[in-house]
Amino acid sequence: MSMNEQKECLFSQLSNEVKQLNEMLLSVSWKEADLDDCSFDNGQEINCSSLLEEQNNLIRNIVKYIPEWKRLIGCKQHQIHDYCLDFHTISVLKNLQKHEDFNKLRKYDKVILLYSGLLHDIEKNENEVDPEHPVKGAKKSSSILYRLGFGEDFINSVYLLVKYHQVLGFMISGKVNLTDDELVKIFKTPVLVDLHAILTVADVKSVKKDESFCKEGLNEKLGQLKEKIKNLINSK
Repeated sequence: MSMNEQKECLFSQLSNEVKQLNEMLLSVSWKEADLDDCSFDNGQEINCSSLLEEQNNLIRNIVKYIPEWKRLIGCKQHQIHDYCLDFHTISVLKNLQKHEDFNKLRKYDKVILLYSGLLHDIEKNENEVDPEHPVKGAKKSSSILYRLGFGEDFINSVYLLVKYHQVLGFMISGKVNLTDDELVKIFKTPVLVDLHAILTVADVKSVKKDESFCKEGLNEKLGQLKEKIKNLINSK
């Protein structure tokens, strides 16, 4: 059995309900969704008239199995953001799917990335800059995924992606400067470097509805940083 097959067999212990949620996350497309004026209706059933039924149904199932996600609905962010946390998160899922490298990933890594996008702001405070939300969100994500029955490798990967989901962007903008040893400790494997990079672009693009927060040259700088980190990891 190949390593890829072994990885995907790790999902065999999941309940049928969680397996179905995984498949919905993979199959429901957001690529063509226009999220600019979307909001969920005030009512008992989660519904947005601007979304397709399969998209609404996915969100209902997310809230069913991850009730912690419901707090994101209508939760405002600080002024730099155009979206509330619910549609910012959905926009991240959309931009993950649209990323040119997404379909090159194994199914196992796609699911890691989708849960990381889904949960990256799960603990973000309303209406304020919250520098602690990646750490808090990583811990909450681990708790959620453990409850859902995921294995240690999967949980640890999502934990790292959520905890450090701002790091590559901060490095490119000069807000943080990490040593080589720190980079290797954070990013662990070349595959995780790729997943971090995809999540970084999706998150930055989802700050503004017109994606203007994603500055020109980001992909080039990110590519250079990825190669540097991968070389460091491979040299250890």
